Amino acid sequence: MPAPHDPAAVVDLLGLHAAIQLAAFTRFAKDAQHAPDLPGQVTISRIAAGELAHLDQLERLSTELGADFYAATGAWAHLMGDLDRRTAPGDWSERLVKTYVAFGVFADLQRELSADLGEELGAVVADILADNGYTDYVVAVLGPVIAAEPQLGARLALWGRRVVGEALGIAQRALEVRPQLLTLLPADGAAGDGAGRVRHQLSAGHARRMARLGLTA
Repeated sequence: MPAPHDPAAVVDLLGLHAAIQLAAFTRFAKDAQHAPDLPGQVTISRIAAGELAHLDQLERLSTELGADFYAATGAWAHLMGDLDRRTAPGDWSERLVKTYVAFGVFADLQRELSADLGEELGAVVADILADNGYTDYVVAVLGPVIAAEPQLGARLALWGRRVVGEALGIAQRALEVRPQLLTLLPADGAAGDGAGRVRHQLSAGHARRMARLGLTA
């Protein structure tokens, strides 16, 4: 790990990474159960398995820092649990948009906080955040339907705004609970309002994802 960073902050970040990956596995597994056809079930099940595989790398890094991996991960469980309690999808389209939006925000949060952590952790995070095919799947499934049904598009745009509000709230609470995470930002990001910079990046990423679906953020 790079010397300038507080090891405790790095452990907090590893725990956050692990909590997000575990939540992503659970979300994708649930989505696979609700997929309306076998190709969708298989595709999303494979994505779910990939999310879980990253936990071994994160546990190894935590152990090298002398940290309790399960305690570090469990510290974030209450935050991740809020999403499902507050955003129950009404149908398959809303389910896809929920996962697409929320875990897109979380991936951007992971990316922002990990941009200056050195070669080893950087490589692990790059592996975690590598394209898993879910975005392409959602765009392929929903894009044509949204284009053909403006009423559905309007409903999903409204739903997306509700989900992103919850996801951004979770990201903000994460930074409030563990403000030391902001010390991990690159020097230009940590200057001034680091939390504001992160929020801006998350909002911009969300707008780009919604545009890919033909929806207004």
